[in-house]
Amino acid sequence: MDVGFSEGQLELRAAVRDVLAKECPPALVRSCLDDSEAWRPLWQRAVDLGWTGLALLDDDNGMGVIELIAVLEELGAAAAPVPLLSSAGLAAGALRAAGPAAAEWQQELADGAVGALCVDTSPGSLDASRADLLVVIAGGELSVVRPGAGVVLAPLDAVDPSRPMARVTVETDASTEVVLPVSVPAALAIPLTATAAELVGLATRVLDIAVAHAGTREQFDRVIGSFQGIKHRLADGYVAIERARGLTYAAAMLAADPDADRVDAWRAAALAKAAAGDAATETTRAGVQVLGALGMTWEHDMHLYLRRAWQLSPLLGDSAALYRDAASSLVGAR
Repeated sequence: MDVGFSEGQLELRAAVRDVLAKECPPALVRSCLDDSEAWRPLWQRAVDLGWTGLALLDDDNGMGVIELIAVLEELGAAAAPVPLLSSAGLAAGALRAAGPAAAEWQQELADGAVGALCVDTSPGSLDASRADLLVVIAGGELSVVRPGAGVVLAPLDAVDPSRPMARVTVETDASTEVVLPVSVPAALAIPLTATAAELVGLATRVLDIAVAHAGTREQFDRVIGSFQGIKHRLADGYVAIERARGLTYAAAMLAADPDADRVDAWRAAALAKAAAGDAATETTRAGVQVLGALGMTWEHDMHLYLRRAWQLSPLLGDSAALYRDAASSLVGAR
């Protein structure tokens, strides 16, 4: 069994990192807090570079689940304001569970359409207000609808306006393009894993910022990183991140394995998302505390990561709910 990313996957990851370093500075993320259209040039760049092709989730041709996870980690590290998670991870991930009958809409997402996933058990949908198509899971069925008549989008107050949230209501007169039977656990395995990947990338970047600050900031003629309280706080963050990273990679491998049991794949994804959500929220809190008063200011970028962590962590279920559901599935309560 291969463990770790292949050379090609590492090259893809490095290329994405280089593009984001140049074209997704914190100033862009900040601008998206007030300008609802500021994300579009970077999204067009992602389309031009073929990143949206990950929506095909084609494991046999180098654009599959593992590649998606690698790219989303980099997007999380940059707090990128583009809807690749929503389109290639959430919407396309759910569509893949519906089989070949959903391939046409996966292709549309791969060509650059913005997608969003709406689940009847979730109060809000990420990037729904930006979406060209909505993938709706309700009552054991997956349907595809377009924003417009019969589809009501109610914007929600988002702690991170660079990735807006909305409540989606599909009324009886909505024009539905397709309705397909779907296993809900199978449909949510890739969306949960993809969200975990972005959270892991975000937490990793926050820890890097905090460690760098702790290694240079001095108090009482010593760098603060030498204080036991700081060292333990950062070490706890590192352990939480690496646990979440391992669970996320394991979930990705199961999601990419056509022979894997779908409940096992869902459970692995749920555990990964729960761990990643906790790692991201705890590490960003630690980052603010290590930075001290600097971390509380508008001028420092830490709040951009804190906002994103708070917004993504409860998506598709918070950690308490996911751990509970995963445990219930093991004892046959699901």
